[in-house]
Amino acid sequence: MTPTAFFRGALWCCYALICLLLALSISLWYVAAYDYAFAYWYDYLKIGEHLNTYAAQNHVKPFFHLLGKAEHVAAFQQIANAVHNNGVGLADITYVYHGHTIKLLTHAEVVHLEDVARLFQRVKTTSFLLFLLWPVLAWAVFKKPLPSFSARFIAAFLGLAPLLLWLLIAGAEAVFYQFHIWLFPPEHPWFFYWEESLMSALMKAPYLFGAIALMMCAITIFFTPAIYWCGRFIATKIIARTK
Repeated sequence: MTPTAFFRGALWCCYALICLLLALSISLWYVAAYDYAFAYWYDYLKIGEHLNTYAAQNHVKPFFHLLGKAEHVAAFQQIANAVHNNGVGLADITYVYHGHTIKLLTHAEVVHLEDVARLFQRVKTTSFLLFLLWPVLAWAVFKKPLPSFSARFIAAFLGLAPLLLWLLIAGAEAVFYQFHIWLFPPEHPWFFYWEESLMSALMKAPYLFGAIALMMCAITIFFTPAIYWCGRFIATKIIARTK
């Protein structure tokens, strides 16, 4: 394989990766728009029973497990809405039980969710930049015939092999926790025990996150080829007009 062929294969991989990341950002926006299907996962993951076991042990924030599904779903929706609104209002989320008004989140949980809100903002900015780069890279890839399948495969394998090897050796849970270490400030706690955190118990972390990831994967699989072929169509039209 010539260096030129490998470069063309790597360029194609970069374009395919951008298509994948754009599809992933669409999937995040979509599931967020429907509150991550929390009302469905509440029943499927038996979160009510989970709260009866673990939230019942939380004496700092009592009574939450005694509320019904509607109140639990509303609490999650308030958290999600605040996170997608730059974290505004997180500290003001409360629940009421027999006249007792109690703040849902601890200070440490508010700080963590504000970190998550900032992360979402960075994802939005990055997605916008990728969207601007997408047609440019599509033009660069499709202005010449595509490289051979072997060139694309080798470039993709060299790019993905380290991540796949890490997943196989360390496991998904270890990789999940490592990303938390990288993404969040070291002085801000991000791990919360179910019996000490209504937030963690309500989300049945990390099980709910796994369910959300499955939904996002399904949506991403659908949108990635659509974005790929749309980019190819646009690039082909631009190339044809410039000839």
